[in-house]
Amino acid sequence: MAPYLGELVDIKGGGTPDRKDARYWGGNVPWATVKDFKSTELVETQETITELGVKNSATNVIPAGTIVVPTRMAVGKAAVTAVDMAINQDLKALIIKDRKSVDQQYLLRFLLTKAQVLEGMSKGATVKGITLDVLRELETPLPPLKEQKRIAAILDKADAIRRKRQQAIQLADQFLRAVFFDMFGDPVTNPKRWETAPLKELTTKIGSGATPRGGKSSYVNEGVSLIRSMNVHDDRFLHDDLAHLTEAQANSLSNVIVELDDVLLNITGASVCRCAMVDNSVLPARVNQHVCIVRPRRELLSADYLAHLIISTSFKRKLLTMAGGAGATREALTKQQLADLEIPVPPNKLQEQFSTINRNIKKTAKHQKMLLKEPLFQALSQKAFARKL
Repeated sequence: MAPYLGELVDIKGGGTPDRKDARYWGGNVPWATVKDFKSTELVETQETITELGVKNSATNVIPAGTIVVPTRMAVGKAAVTAVDMAINQDLKALIIKDRKSVDQQYLLRFLLTKAQVLEGMSKGATVKGITLDVLRELETPLPPLKEQKRIAAILDKADAIRRKRQQAIQLADQFLRAVFFDMFGDPVTNPKRWETAPLKELTTKIGSGATPRGGKSSYVNEGVSLIRSMNVHDDRFLHDDLAHLTEAQANSLSNVIVELDDVLLNITGASVCRCAMVDNSVLPARVNQHVCIVRPRRELLSADYLAHLIISTSFKRKLLTMAGGAGATREALTKQQLADLEIPVPPNKLQEQFSTINRNIKKTAKHQKMLLKEPLFQALSQKAFARKL
């Protein structure tokens, strides 16, 4: 039988100095909370406290190189402190009793594989958490130290590859924004002096849809896609919570049929001005009243160019100002406002060049995302701790 975690580590908790006493805050002691868990290493914290704050509270200063886990709000995460730091009451430090029998990196990797198990054991009406007993009674497989180090090294390497893929996706977005700016300049100030025209003259359609009668209760599991604002993010189309309609419901929205490469723009609510090209794999599709189809005349305007123009920093700022204009009770863009937008129109050949670059980069990024979604790392972890590697 595997030993319990409580047999392998001493568990030390934390606390919060009195917020009303300014003498306790802003010192040189890093003070960690769940907000600081951004990776598997706790390097810096959003807040700091003073030595007096440490002395006059329940917090503890945890030495560098210690595993820390949240027991509330972010259950399932784990990280190692890179420097000495204090912790709050939602965190617990796991101090290994015998380093000759337990490898710290192995234990960290094991705890991360138990994220879903620990989340499932969380309790609480509003903020869920686990008790110390749950931590102490967690069965922890413990092969010989040499084997622990081997397993940890394999999982560390796999995780490094996964993080590099994530970074590649982020860099792709930054690269595309830089390429757009270099090729076309700021679309608001138009420093390259491209000819401009109102959006209504450059498009064959500007229009939003509606929600079928019955709202969410009328959606079906399969059928014609209904694109809502939650699916449209800047330069990203999300399939999460994509709704579907029956043929009859879709026919009632026949005036808002989404076509290949349509540009989608959120026109109301908190997500106003988010913009992306449709993912053609969801077609046939319709849009609801919060999403506007902007269909460019292909001989004048590339969809790739238009979508990136809308999400560019300066143009997005302009749209947000329009959406939240004086006297507005709700952020929204009107069809007329969109129709009257002055759009720079670079040479079609230049737009096509950008479209080619955009699609090649997106293809590479999509491949990286698919690799990230594969359960490879999870499967590898499960094999490792079942001693099948």
